[in-house]
Amino acid sequence: MGTSTLRIVHVVSSLNGGGMEHFVLRLAEAQRRHGHDASILALRGGPLADLARQRALPATVLGGRLPARAAHAALTFARARPHVIHAHNPTALHYATVGKLLTRARLVFTDHAQTRGIIRVPSRFEWRATDAVVGCSQDTADKSGAVGIAGNISVIHNGIDIAPARRTRAEVRAELGLGADPAPAASPEPAESPEPAGPSGGAFVGIMPAAFHPVKAHDVLLRALARLRDRGVAVTVLIVGDGDERDRIHGLARELGIHGKEARFLGFRKDVPDLLLAADFFVLPSRDEGLPLAVLEAMARSLPVVVTPVGGVPEVVRSEEHGLLVPVDDPDALAAAIERLARDPALRRRLGEAGHARVRDDFSFEKMTRKYEQLYLGLG
Repeated sequence: MGTSTLRIVHVVSSLNGGGMEHFVLRLAEAQRRHGHDASILALRGGPLADLARQRALPATVLGGRLPARAAHAALTFARARPHVIHAHNPTALHYATVGKLLTRARLVFTDHAQTRGIIRVPSRFEWRATDAVVGCSQDTADKSGAVGIAGNISVIHNGIDIAPARRTRAEVRAELGLGADPAPAASPEPAESPEPAGPSGGAFVGIMPAAFHPVKAHDVLLRALARLRDRGVAVTVLIVGDGDERDRIHGLARELGIHGKEARFLGFRKDVPDLLLAADFFVLPSRDEGLPLAVLEAMARSLPVVVTPVGGVPEVVRSEEHGLLVPVDDPDALAAAIERLARDPALRRRLGEAGHARVRDDFSFEKMTRKYEQLYLGLG
């Protein structure tokens, strides 16, 4: 590709508040800081449309029914004249392929592990049109054959660029009624000065920021929390997000008698950095993953993590070193791991500090952004 200043269009299926959508906004923002003309094309809108406007990120939402949507997409690609079209899930790849045919741009597809049993599998024609395929983890790349990807797939691990919290730990905990905590607030620059997790007063608090989809296993967390309550272990988990499974999960929490108590549902929030600061541990009992950004964000803020060994998670978290790994669909094991953290402040501190160092050294957003830039420029 004969220019170092690129016109890039990122294509996503929606601007909902999931980790992948946040990732695309941050990537486009970073590329614009590097001098490129990066924009976003979304098939449907969502809460992040407002965030894109606040950050002055050019974002087009197609909306409407198929004929009008396709025409709007074609017009958007024609106006943008991109050098690179970067699709971020299989539905987006369908429209990105149309964009390539219209503009002759290079087409890049990042597999965020959404191709495995969640949404559509791309056609052979779409794969043939793709110039480069990236897996967000080695596990994703290794499983690429199962979803029809032909040829080589490279690996660019997700990176994280931590946004500073706007409030202190004490302020957020007070707002949520979690009890006084005289621990000092974490530094607004966590990469330089991590604040070890762990309560010195008030409630013992976990956090799970994840869209309500079966793959995220909210039901497993709720059953683990019910077991902890029955054992007299006082813990509250802030459950952040929205999605198709919301009503079912809320209903299960009521059935278990933990709704609003052990399980605090906060809905979609724009202040997740603040909420992470208020927590003492992070939990994500997923049934499958790519490389979840939420885990990296929690580790960067020195939170001990309790996660399952799925997808690219073991590429980041070594059990008993950076966090605790528990089996999939095992609420008893999940409850036991959370109880260990509740009873062992030294363990929380050790895991949190090691996780922070791991993300700082190996999973920076700047390093990841430069790798994508090198990939684009190498496409010729």
